[in-house]
Amino acid sequence: MTTFEQMKFGPMGDVVEAAMPTSEADPVGVWATCLSLYSAAISRTVRMDRRPVVVWTVLAGRSALGRKGYALGTATSALNKVIGGFVHSRRRSGVSSGPSLVDMLSKLELETVGADGGIDGRCVLIEEEWASVLKDQKKCSKFSTYFRTAWDGKPLSNRTKKDGLQSVAQPLLGFTAHITPGEWAKYVSSSEALGGSYNRLLPVLVERSKMLPYNSQPEIPDTTALKEAYEWATEESRAMVFSAEAGERYDEIRAVVEDRMAEMPELLASYMERSAEQVKRVAAVLATTEMTSVVSRDAVEAAWQFVSYSMNSVEKLVKDAATDGGGKPMKTPEEMIIEVLKRHGGEAKSSDLLRPLWGKMNAAGIKETVAGMDNVEMREVKIEGKRGAPSIVYRLLDAEEVERLKEEKSKVIDLGALRAKTKPVQNTPVPANTNPFVSLL
Repeated sequence: MTTFEQMKFGPMGDVVEAAMPTSEADPVGVWATCLSLYSAAISRTVRMDRRPVVVWTVLAGRSALGRKGYALGTATSALNKVIGGFVHSRRRSGVSSGPSLVDMLSKLELETVGADGGIDGRCVLIEEEWASVLKDQKKCSKFSTYFRTAWDGKPLSNRTKKDGLQSVAQPLLGFTAHITPGEWAKYVSSSEALGGSYNRLLPVLVERSKMLPYNSQPEIPDTTALKEAYEWATEESRAMVFSAEAGERYDEIRAVVEDRMAEMPELLASYMERSAEQVKRVAAVLATTEMTSVVSRDAVEAAWQFVSYSMNSVEKLVKDAATDGGGKPMKTPEEMIIEVLKRHGGEAKSSDLLRPLWGKMNAAGIKETVAGMDNVEMREVKIEGKRGAPSIVYRLLDAEEVERLKEEKSKVIDLGALRAKTKPVQNTPVPANTNPFVSLL
């Protein structure tokens, strides 16, 4: 039995399985994305323990090889006839601050005030370039707190000069994102992990499942049963509860999770503090696909298989962030760039530099890293007679060049400081054959 077959459940599992023969995506990645999108779509009416059952996932895979984009494409195509209108109208991205998160959710609610179906604040953040958003999120001290609060389904509020107090009584935020293992190591900080910022997420490692011919066409599976389940889940409020057998199995799983965490370093365990609750949420979502508010033992078992896979993924991501997989310290982005430049004799075009760094850095990441390095310069080279944008070339500087540039920068800074301190003398005649700067000094 494959990993996906162990977590597959109900009509949603059938839809994902039927879509896989014509997709190069990892079936676990498609499954994770479907859980995120579908759970966000039913979050307005489905609750468990008075909380929305949103499932937040992160697909972690190497650029090109992870097929993360394929997973999103396969999932959205498969769910198009089920929740297509929701994804089209409520998809957002690029939210990088706490106030902007509250503003977005608040405005979604205000837009539906007075609507026939009542206030609808559902939303799903889809971050296909999560690393770039994480950089900006780190600049906002409020984002992590607001993000965690949204997952918990607790009230959010923020005061602005323009709009006054903005509040969201019960956030209905879905989330799914893509990242490479190298970006995870760089941007998912240990301090925020210990603070609980990432234990609301279910990261899953993904990789290409197959290679298909260039002219292959995706087949859209039959979604009739899943559409009926979605309509059942959203037609009225549903309070999900465990059956007796499901509750017993959940208690066993919770004990397993806590025993496993007790044997882990604190940092690693911090990512898994809500694994038991994640099982509860995923199981509740799966139960709705069978049009029942009573969660079965089988639904709990399938949910546990998915969450357990995520726990294994997190363990590998965190450990690989500390080593390169061979027991050696992981190289910094700066070290990797220098290493590649040396292999090219000290100078390389952007394409030559990017090729060996695939899965670890992208072109924008290389530019940003080099901008903060003293010993590598970046310049644009226009090839005579050739149309198009100029090529970007990176060059490794020797020690003398680095020192010379530092001296030049220092002189510029010193002159700037001198000008800032110097105040022009008003209405004071300057004697002939006299340097005006001497008199000012």
